[in-house]
Amino acid sequence: MPTTQPLRNALTFEKKNHDMLKLPKHAGIQKRPIPHAPIASPYAGSSVPKIVYISTNTPFMSAVKRVQKFLQQAEKRATASVNLSSSKKRDRERLAQIARGSEALKKEEVFVKATGRAIEKALRVGKWFEERESEYTVRVETGSVLVVDDVVEDEGRKRSLEEKVKGGGGGTSQGSESRAKKQRRAASALAAAEEELPETRTRWVNKVEVSIAFK
Repeated sequence: MPTTQPLRNALTFEKKNHDMLKLPKHAGIQKRPIPHAPIASPYAGSSVPKIVYISTNTPFMSAVKRVQKFLQQAEKRATASVNLSSSKKRDRERLAQIARGSEALKKEEVFVKATGRAIEKALRVGKWFEERESEYTVRVETGSVLVVDDVVEDEGRKRSLEEKVKGGGGGTSQGSESRAKKQRRAASALAAAEEELPETRTRWVNKVEVSIAFK
């Protein structure tokens, strides 16, 4: 059975994290949630962007159904203004109404957005609609978003470095040179630990936006 290649392999992302701030050994990173706009109601008007945010924990079919619900409500809005029951309207007027409703529907896109490891799932959602090409149009755009992480100090690691610097001494024969090298590395790391840590660090994260609409 052939192995299915990840969909994201077909995409290209710009590498931006070249000059990322380096942290000393006793410091670590605590990731913050990426902020995003509130999720719109499916019943909100056409001027309100309809976005489905995908995380690694989002169930696949749950995401598909959310997109479908947004699109179904868009279809209802587009057809609400079309009144085919009026006997006073000529066929030409009715056709014009239908055409306007159809054009309005095409413009109501649902955006499936994801970053990092969740990108593959967002692409799979887009693929699900793409396979129904007679009904939907799908576009994929890549990019990156700047996120902020908190820098946290590991006190245990710092104490360990201090102990390595204080330890050592004595000892002859083999291993003494190796111990000396380890002490020098620990002393260098400890010197860096004495410097004031930044509170935050920024980095770029890959993102994908999958746009889905009726044809």
